[in-house]
Amino acid sequence: MGAILDLVEKMRSPMGIVVTIAIIAGAIFFARWVFADDQEKK
Repeated sequence: MGAILDLVEKMRSPMGIVVTIAIIAGAIFFARWVFADDQEKK
């Protein structure tokens, strides 16, 4: 629980917000790439 609270505190800083957005964008692109690859195999 303490680690989660530390992460939330880091996300509140301006640099933390930028890093959080970058991680979310990377996860979305990765998911799209995986699902697009899955669609082509059918």
